Amino acid sequence: MSPTPIPRPEWTAVPGLPPLTEREGVALAEGLPVTPYSAIACAGLRAGLDRAFVSGPLEAPNAVIVQHAGTPGEPEFVGGDPEAGWSLLSRIPGWFCLSGSTEAMTRFAQIFAREVPLPFRWLGDLFYTLERPPDPHPHPAVRLLNPADIPLMEGTGREFWVGGYRTYEDLLNDRAAAAGIMGGQIVAVSVSNYSNRRYADIGVRTLEPYRGQGLSTAATSLVAREVQARGLIPVWSTGSDNFASQRVATKIGFLPYGRGEYLVFDGLKETGGYRPV
Repeated sequence: MSPTPIPRPEWTAVPGLPPLTEREGVALAEGLPVTPYSAIACAGLRAGLDRAFVSGPLEAPNAVIVQHAGTPGEPEFVGGDPEAGWSLLSRIPGWFCLSGSTEAMTRFAQIFAREVPLPFRWLGDLFYTLERPPDPHPHPAVRLLNPADIPLMEGTGREFWVGGYRTYEDLLNDRAAAAGIMGGQIVAVSVSNYSNRRYADIGVRTLEPYRGQGLSTAATSLVAREVQARGLIPVWSTGSDNFASQRVATKIGFLPYGRGEYLVFDGLKETGGYRPV
């Protein structure tokens, strides 16, 4: 049987600003620092799913804007020149926030105050790592997924499976995934969505009616164990206002590693995102 692709939206072209080719994106990914912060961008570019816009030479860019396939309105800045980053970002439609290091976002805050006549807010991007065995949290409705579960996975929303892979088979072969299954449907999922050579970022989603039942904690504990069995360090990242997510990380044994920042334009999010002048 041929692989089962995971549905993804098409990119909106940026007039006059071509993104890197897939080959260039892979080269850029290979040059990123191997840290918990880079796992998402590294995996998305390496898989040819995310797209990047670069200022300066590819080998040593001044600024990079990475748009993630799952969250195109939330690009990421990498580099040492926020002004060059703004020259790229200001031409890209549809974004409503930007993430990056605290130092870079401090400089971007000054640029936004000058260039975008709308209020924005700061939101911490917290990173945790797990370098000991995860605390077990068994749940009768939670188990690891396998290829026989692909029809079940196809019956869920696309947002459950956004990550650095193109097909369900790639996900199950190259990543670890666990789900809470109730009434014959997947209601919660934890997946090691993205990885670089050392770290694997774990993402989790639970349908609202099923939250608060321990499904996310149980699934993530299983996935973290599988990630470690593959020789990688699990990473958990979450917003500083997402206290439920932080509690899940603590229950499993994750420890704080560091933080980045989001600058969020709530007004742009409500109106469809930034529109270049």
